[in-house]
Amino acid sequence: MEGPVRPRLLRRQVQRRAWPRLLQGLRGPTAQPRPVQRQPVHHVHAVTVLISGVRCTYHRDAIPAVSIDQLELTAGPVGLVGVNGAGKSTLLRTLAGCRQPQEGSVSIDGASLYGRRRRVVAQRVGYMPQEIQFPGELSVTQVVDYAAWLRALKPRHAAQRRADVIVAVGLEDRADQRVRALSGGMRRRLALAVALLSEPAVLLLDEPTTGLDPEQRAGVRAIIGEIAGRCLTIMSSHVMEDVASITSNVIVLHGGRVLHQGETDAFVRERGGPTQSAEVAFLTTIAGA
Repeated sequence: MEGPVRPRLLRRQVQRRAWPRLLQGLRGPTAQPRPVQRQPVHHVHAVTVLISGVRCTYHRDAIPAVSIDQLELTAGPVGLVGVNGAGKSTLLRTLAGCRQPQEGSVSIDGASLYGRRRRVVAQRVGYMPQEIQFPGELSVTQVVDYAAWLRALKPRHAAQRRADVIVAVGLEDRADQRVRALSGGMRRRLALAVALLSEPAVLLLDEPTTGLDPEQRAGVRAIIGEIAGRCLTIMSSHVMEDVASITSNVIVLHGGRVLHQGETDAFVRERGGPTQSAEVAFLTTIAGA
């Protein structure tokens, strides 16, 4: 099986207490990873995401949640900003392959995300949703192992990727700790580790710092900053400070449409007022919509 972690199947496995057998099969007696040090988990990817004529609606609403005629993403990291209900999460779910649009197409380097080879193309995408739920009785290692199994990684490769991503997000000292004992910031790091498993060319992060205190937010932000330059990273956020500090390009969504697209520095400089505030730049942009 491939694709992102499926919560229903995950809960079902836990309820059946099949984890010991499953994890033994995943690891195998010889699947021992080599020692790792903190290092980049991505190679530099030149990737193009093209969105053409995409329309997404809910419950047969006349007004689409997302309506984008043409949007090309080649340089990152990209900040996706907008008020609640602007269509940020819907767009990211569409780019992740979790939600097929009613109209239009999404392609990665010319390959359709919803074509015949959709599973192969989807393997190039890592997705961290806004709502994160992992069973509290599982350890960090078990969660990552299960995600690797769902993505059909070979056991030996899965063992090494597990070690790599756990180190990359700074959870190596908590690898055997149960999810229930992790702080909100640590759970966010775990979700990021899962998103990085397949060495994605495109990394989608939906509100990665939401619900975190300033210290936790700074920690997650630092990790994203390290990773973001090594793949096409698209991050939605309502915290303009995060967008200004991490991203090099920004997209403002409003009513499901692209209101602005350009370099983050220019966006703040031209619209941020005397204080050069990213928040002022955002409010100025949507005020003219």
